[in-house]
Amino acid sequence: MISHARFGKLRLTRFRPDADIEGVSGWELMDQLWVGEKVGFSEWLRLESDPEALRSLAIDFAEFPAAEAGAVLQTLDLPVRAGMSALELRALLGELAEELRFLADRVTYEFAVAGPPRYNVSCTVLNDGGLSYLMVMRP
Repeated sequence: MISHARFGKLRLTRFRPDADIEGVSGWELMDQLWVGEKVGFSEWLRLESDPEALRSLAIDFAEFPAAEAGAVLQTLDLPVRAGMSALELRALLGELAEELRFLADRVTYEFAVAGPPRYNVSCTVLNDGGLSYLMVMRP
């Protein structure tokens, strides 16, 4: 995956320049406050305490155009794609850190990708449809 420095410079507007991007501030996630950009459930966030560096990005594959999602994943050097199965993700990303079930039709798999550099990667996989949501977070 790309370096933390390169990751920190990424912005949603680079990949979705024509989208109706909403700015957010005071966004609560992981017991911290964030600022950033979002389109639907796809959110790109920076810590309020370090607003220049991207720390977390999420892609909702249901609403993020395939070509743009592919460009993001290629930039990240993360060889995942929408629709991947849990087995494919585990083979690619390694040991599972945690498995979370919030709804009956999906499972979220948490991976600590060792790198270097290290990233936390969260993959929500639909029982019928595969990978539907991806979050990449710099620890």
